[in-house]
Amino acid sequence: MMKPKIQDKNALTEIYKGISWLDAKRWNPENTHEFVNFFGNYLTNCEKILTHWICYITDRQMPFETVWDKGGYVFSEMVHEYSKGDISAKEIIDKHYYVKYINGKEHYGFKSLKNDKYSFASRYPSYDSQNILQTLEVLNHQKYRRNIVRFIVNIMERFKGEEDILKRVACGLHLLTYQLDRKKANPEETIRILNDGKEFERKLNEFKKSSTNGKKRLWCCVRDYKKGLYHEIFSEAIREIPATTAGGLINIWNKLPMSQIELPGDVWNNSPLFKDNLFANVIELNSIPKSWGMPKIIRELYNNQLKNNEEINDFYPEQFDITFDFVPRMCNKKLCNVCLFGKNGVESICIPTKDKYCPVALLSCGYIAMCVEDDCILKEGISKGICKGELR
Repeated sequence: MMKPKIQDKNALTEIYKGISWLDAKRWNPENTHEFVNFFGNYLTNCEKILTHWICYITDRQMPFETVWDKGGYVFSEMVHEYSKGDISAKEIIDKHYYVKYINGKEHYGFKSLKNDKYSFASRYPSYDSQNILQTLEVLNHQKYRRNIVRFIVNIMERFKGEEDILKRVACGLHLLTYQLDRKKANPEETIRILNDGKEFERKLNEFKKSSTNGKKRLWCCVRDYKKGLYHEIFSEAIREIPATTAGGLINIWNKLPMSQIELPGDVWNNSPLFKDNLFANVIELNSIPKSWGMPKIIRELYNNQLKNNEEINDFYPEQFDITFDFVPRMCNKKLCNVCLFGKNGVESICIPTKDKYCPVALLSCGYIAMCVEDDCILKEGISKGICKGELR
């Protein structure tokens, strides 16, 4: 298999340091906030996590804000009803799923039964409804008791002696929702796989081979449960589960290596404006198969050549997801003259003031973080002049 060829290892190391620096600002407490519009303030933490998961199922090719505002309201209502255990998953979905006709065409979506102002039409509602049905039907198994956090805890406890627990959790979550049969929910087959040790290992091996391809929403969720506000919600959700050694499980979860999480691939980190210009003189772009997206490229560089580099021991592939904020603000607007990777670096915008916000993080990604002048790697010139965007 072809591997990316590094032309300038020092420059690549500096890119990773700059990306890691921005990612730390992204998850600064001042940037973390509740982005799901829950229908009520009395949901349990476990219900919040399941709502969060379902929102990500439907988060495709539409404005992020719409998914988490309208979708969050409707799905949290569904999840709260589901958690009571009074009616089946299919009945709940059927109650909230609507079909209406506009100019003779059918339109599908999900609606609130408590507030008629809230309805949500995802990009692929019929397909999403099957993913949601699959999820709720599997979680209805007596082992999980309609609780996605109990599902995750079960995998953690089952494989607590393994080194790849996080990968196993991710594989389990992928099976939970996306193991469909010709685009139709097939919960019985998923439960069979989960309960069969050899079959699960076979699926795990398949999952690992394709872990960087087409699993953006899965990795976003797993990432969120490890960082930021949803890490706190997830930890508290573990405490809500009876008969668990919550403290020990939370400790295990916190120690699971972030390096096992893949970069969620999207249009931003795959943008030629970012990828081709930043790596122009750093790696041989012709050595990268055209079928590879950024998740695959960054994973291969990390695993095969830089994983044990002590200079970048704080870096892991998922951190490149800051491109979600960076590329539309910087690359698309061609703000190369004030970019930390540009020829001038941050010289013209970095005005160190300890009681003010860092202008570099704010301009680059919209992140709010206090200035920390001492030992600031960007002030020292790390990553300066690596990107060739302004020269192409």
